[in-house]
Amino acid sequence: MEKDIKAHINFIIIYYQNKGLKKIPSFQHETVNIYYEDKGSGIPLVFIHPPAMGRKVFYYQEDLSKNFRVILPDLSGNGDSIGEKNVTIIGYAEEVVALLDHLQIEKAVVVGYSSGCTVAQEFALSFPNRALGIILFGGFSEVMSMTFKYEHILGMYFVKKFPAFLQYIIAASHTEDKKVRQILLDHMKKANHKMWFQFYDRSLHFSCTDRLDQLQVPLLLLYGSRDFVNQHIRTYKRHTKFESVIIDKVFHQLPTKKWEIINQLVIGFVMEHFHSTL
Repeated sequence: MEKDIKAHINFIIIYYQNKGLKKIPSFQHETVNIYYEDKGSGIPLVFIHPPAMGRKVFYYQEDLSKNFRVILPDLSGNGDSIGEKNVTIIGYAEEVVALLDHLQIEKAVVVGYSSGCTVAQEFALSFPNRALGIILFGGFSEVMSMTFKYEHILGMYFVKKFPAFLQYIIAASHTEDKKVRQILLDHMKKANHKMWFQFYDRSLHFSCTDRLDQLQVPLLLLYGSRDFVNQHIRTYKRHTKFESVIIDKVFHQLPTKKWEIINQLVIGFVMEHFHSTL
């Protein structure tokens, strides 16, 4: 009798934990269920988030589903894709491939933000036959400046010592809208802290600079004028062809702070280069 009661209680707990997840699709990849949103139709755009932020950081990019097929995954260990494994950038790129396979999509435009840009670039370089194009918000081929290096190290320290504080700081820095801020914060609270730390670490040590000349697809770089990461554009100038726009009066948080401009630039770039694929 007691065992039956415990089993019933456990069932109820699991039911309510997963209740919200039934509203969005998922698929099994290795040991993790990868959750994602899939909205709109037309040219597929896959958005790749930075450590811990999950798909909700692209809250305003969902509006692009009026023009394209917008796909927003939570990479494993982030958001609703609960699970634990060793983080590698190529491993996350393989998750994007698995997502496309699951959705029966041959090619997609990959859109990375911040450290998510490492995954977007690795995807395009390691699986060139699956990439239509690349759009990077605050992108870098490797961490070159000391300021950016210490930002990664500081982030890793706070993940270990003060994760709740870091979650709040990141969410608050992205928007003044209380509703959206809470959405970001609630989603970040789901992150696996070990994998969050590893994602920062892998981003810090990532480099594809010596492979940039192998990129075979159109590349768009978007930066904030006040973002010190924009100095990394010099590396791209030395190694590959690209288009770029510097957005005035904003730091790093382009998807939320300047989303109207960003979305228009994405629409223009995709329609210019890939309208024939419709």
